[in-house]
Amino acid sequence: MVALALVNIFSKNGFCASFLTNFFVIYLTTFFVKNLIGTYKKMILIFSLLGILFSGIEILARPFAHNYNNSLMFFSLNFWTSSQTLPEFFISVWAGLYVTILAFIAVQFVYRYSCLMNTNVMELFDGFGGVLLMMYPILPGVIYSCVFYLFCLPDNISDSYVQDEIFENYGLIIKEIPRFIALTYNLNETIRWNSIYFFLSAVSLISIHYAIMFYFGLKMHFNMKQQLLKFSSKNRKLQRQFFKALIFQSIGPTVLLVLPAVPVLLCPVVASFFHFFFSKFSWQTGWLYSFICFYPPFDSISFLMIVTEYRNIIHERYWSLLSGSRTEQTKGDSQQINKENQRRHVKTIMN
Repeated sequence: MVALALVNIFSKNGFCASFLTNFFVIYLTTFFVKNLIGTYKKMILIFSLLGILFSGIEILARPFAHNYNNSLMFFSLNFWTSSQTLPEFFISVWAGLYVTILAFIAVQFVYRYSCLMNTNVMELFDGFGGVLLMMYPILPGVIYSCVFYLFCLPDNISDSYVQDEIFENYGLIIKEIPRFIALTYNLNETIRWNSIYFFLSAVSLISIHYAIMFYFGLKMHFNMKQQLLKFSSKNRKLQRQFFKALIFQSIGPTVLLVLPAVPVLLCPVVASFFHFFFSKFSWQTGWLYSFICFYPPFDSISFLMIVTEYRNIIHERYWSLLSGSRTEQTKGDSQQINKENQRRHVKTIMN
C-alpha cells in the first residue's frame, strides 16, 4: 500500500535526521564544549545516544497501530524475517525506550533543580549518585517493555476480534504478522484484566514522569532568580540556558511523543462512549506514530540553538568556514570578470 510506504519513508528520514543531529551533538560535546562538565555532560551524551537508538529500533520494528472499537493493535510492517518473535521483541524494546526517554528528561529536571538549590549536590551527583541517577530511566523502560510484552500477547479471542478489520484495511492476515493486541472486553462483555493492567501501567508511567517535570520545572521557575545570585554572571547565563533547554526538551516529547500516544491508549478504554455516536470505530492510528521519529532531531537542534557555547562553536568552526569559502569564491569570480573586462578593453583599443 502507498500509505504504508509513506510511513516507511517518514521513519527512514527521521532516523537519518536523528543520527546526523545527535551525532553532531555528541561530537561537539566530546571535543569542543568546555562549560559542560561532570554528570550533566554525561547526561547530554547519553540522551543523544538514546535518540539515535530510539530511531534505529523504530526502523527495525516499523511499528504501526490500529484502533478498532475497544481494541488496540500494534503490529510490525517489517517482513524481512519469517520469525514473528524478533519483530515483536523490537516493538517491545521500542516501546520501552519511549518511556526511558521521558524518564531521562524527568531525571534532568531533578538534577538541574538539585544543583540550582544546593551547589554541594553537584559533588554527590558527580560520583556514584550520578551513576544511579543516570541508570534510573532504564527501570521504567524495562517495566513498560515487560508489561507490554506480557499483557498484550495475542490469543484466539483477540485475533478473531480484529482479523477482519486488519484484512480490510491492510490486506494482511492476522496470524502471519508480528503483533500485540490490547482488548479491554471479551465478546461476552467481561473485562480482560491483562489489557486493563497494560493501559493502567502505560498511563501511570507517563503521568508520574510528567508530574516530576512539572513539579521541578515550576520550583526552578519560581526560585531561579534568587538562587542564581550565588553563581557568577557567566554561570547565571549558562544556568538560564540549561533551564530553557529543559523546557524545550519537555515541550518536544509532549507534542511529538505524548500527544500522538494519548488517543491511541485512551480510545480502547473509552470505546463504549463512542458507541453512542458511531456503530463502528476504526482508526489507523499508526499515522500518529510517524511524528514520533522526528522528536530526537527536534531535541538536538533546539539544544544547539539555545546553549550559546554550541552556537559559538558552530559559527566559528563551520559557519565562518562556509562563509569564508563563499567569500573566496566570490572574490575569484570577481577577479575573473575583471580580467575578462580588461581583455575586452585592450582588444577595443587595439582595434
